[in-house]
This record gives sequence, structure tokens and C-alpha cells, in this order.
Amino acid sequence: MLKDFRARRTVIASAFGVLLAGSFSLNVAAPATASAAERGRPTGCSYELINPRLTVAECDRANGGHYRAVANCRDTDTGAIKVFEGDWRNNGSFSKAYCQGSTKAVSAGIETKTS
Repeated sequence: MLKDFRARRTVIASAFGVLLAGSFSLNVAAPATASAAERGRPTGCSYELINPRLTVAECDRANGGHYRAVANCRDTDTGAIKVFEGDWRNNGSFSKAYCQGSTKAVSAGIETKTS
């Protein structure tokens, strides 16, 4: 999934580059774009499934933003997927998300925000 997202982002960035080059040839100023760090979004993030009940997430740099772990868990009784979030962090330490009740983790994720 992450590779797929990066591939789409590369295609979009390439298309944007062509449009940007065209705007310069027409003497039209292109709007400046800020990096993730300048916008206060965490960077250098990773997440993983630790065991059937625990996921963790961590970012190298918070850049003024916050992040938290997300656990996508399947209910062993009903088969329904339930989402549980960890605590918000901004200091480079692990956020932990636990599957609750009769659920077991099927995947891990991360959520970020700028403030």
C-alpha cells in the first residue's frame, strides 16, 4: 500500500512539474509549496504490528505536529473490523494502539496532524 501511494505521488508530482514548467514559459508565477516539515507535519514515520493485540508508531521528527498509532482489528466473534487509536505523541517516542475485547490486529497504521 505504501509503495502504491508513493507511485501515485510520483506521477502527480511529475504532472505538476510539467504544469509548472508550462506556467513559467507563460511568465505566470507558480505558488510556492511548503515541505511537510514547514507545515508542521511529522516526518520519518514508521509503524508496525508487534503482536496480535498491539501496534506501534513512531516519527523521527514531529516538526510541531503530532502522531499516533492505529490498530485495525478483527472481531473474532463477528468478523467486523474495528479501529483503535493510540495516544497522540510529539516527542519521538512510541505511540501504542491495542486491540480490545475479542479483537485481533490485522494491520497497523499511523495518523498524523499538524498541531
